[in-house]
Amino acid sequence: MQRRDPAHLSRRAQLKLDEAASSPLVSARARTTANQARLVFASSLSRTRGLTGSFLCCQWSEDNTGGIVNAGLAENSLMHDWLTTLWERKGSLKIERTDLTYGTSILGSHRLLRALAAYYSTYFKPASPGEPQHIATSNGLSSMIEHLAAVISDAEDAWLLPTPWYYSFVRDLGAVSQVRIASVAIPTGQNGTLAEVEAMDAEMERRRRSGVQQKVTAILVTNPHNPLGFCYPRHVLVAYAKLAEKWGLYLVSDEIYANSVFGGVDFVSILSIDVLREASCNPSRIVALYGMSKDFGANGFRAGSLVCQHNDRIMSALAAGAMPMRMGSPTDILWSALLTSPDLATYLDKNRQKLLRAYTYVTAWLDVHGIPYTPANAGHFVLVDFRAFVGQTARGSDAAGFRGNSGNQKRMAEEREGNSMCRYRDELDFLNLLVNGGVYLSSGMSYACPEPGFFRITFSIPRKELEVALERIELVCGLANKAAALSKVYPQ
Repeated sequence: MQRRDPAHLSRRAQLKLDEAASSPLVSARARTTANQARLVFASSLSRTRGLTGSFLCCQWSEDNTGGIVNAGLAENSLMHDWLTTLWERKGSLKIERTDLTYGTSILGSHRLLRALAAYYSTYFKPASPGEPQHIATSNGLSSMIEHLAAVISDAEDAWLLPTPWYYSFVRDLGAVSQVRIASVAIPTGQNGTLAEVEAMDAEMERRRRSGVQQKVTAILVTNPHNPLGFCYPRHVLVAYAKLAEKWGLYLVSDEIYANSVFGGVDFVSILSIDVLREASCNPSRIVALYGMSKDFGANGFRAGSLVCQHNDRIMSALAAGAMPMRMGSPTDILWSALLTSPDLATYLDKNRQKLLRAYTYVTAWLDVHGIPYTPANAGHFVLVDFRAFVGQTARGSDAAGFRGNSGNQKRMAEEREGNSMCRYRDELDFLNLLVNGGVYLSSGMSYACPEPGFFRITFSIPRKELEVALERIELVCGLANKAAALSKVYPQ
């Protein structure tokens, strides 16, 4: 049962919800996972009338201009027209008889595995040739991460992640597999450097000296990074491979934004590194993740992929439990058609151009208003420092906080959700203001940002929507309207 903002419920109704939430209708495992995820997802919109109730079901469009503009979720719609034209072209899709059965392989059709092997060989430049037998597919990358976690980790083991990190990893790792996140705080400016790797090493050493019983089984990095939008340099990835070998860990590289790179910076895949030669690392420790959602603008198709070239035991274990994560034939067909299209290189190039133009527009808007941000060269977003507005704007508005709540209700909510929530209260209040003002951004609290006040703006949405989003942010922050004029200077 989804819990709604207490401001929209009577006390009697809220008590019933509280009773339902604490009743023994779900397993202890589910309750533990929900409690651990609560802080991370608290900023997703739980303060703003409920995610499904007021956001996904009430998004802005030309026909619904009073809806909420989604400039928070990482969805790339810049090439949707191109994609639909390709798939609607006569003869572009071929349905085989095996598509109507359980297929030719539990880990993906032979057709898709061959197409992915060729794609990886071309764009990821693997040190060892890409082969179909080294690849597994799934109904979304989240599903693949969940399954991989169960294969290489036991319940209550941990994966080591440098902050900030993608908020859904809490769900992907913990909801079913019960694998936890060991978060390592990385000082501002040190992400993507050797200092980040040193901080991870120091955390492992601290855990060893302190006698922490929880076992760490893997390091998880996102490359290109979410939410910071940078590509890891080769020497840092080599250092990570050395770290994995030193502590006997798997090194899992989430590379879902691999072809969403712009601005002249090259993406380096972990697959392109001969880790045995360059890092004295057992290559069986290396796992790369990818998916269709980001580079191919198809979040809704649910298509994930894993590459593990030197560990047959992982591949066998994945296959043994693959039925629940199996990709459906329609998605398999569509992704295969795109990967084997003679226009694939053209698509990827146009996508990068559009991302660069959208990023240039958003950062020009930020520069005009003097709002700090972390420069990016990959991904669909930019992390923005709204600290100058967050506390001041939230405290000075009647709409701040839990809309309509009394101080007592605020304190009760904070007690339920822990002291960490108090520290981020102004950030959550500001998020509430934004959504009430008709625009949704992802808050830094979701990504374990070390300081409150950071928000991620997604720029890979249609230009008109992006322009409206920026105008609504201007209204909330009391800024002059610059979005429309700048859109003409920086065309899409």
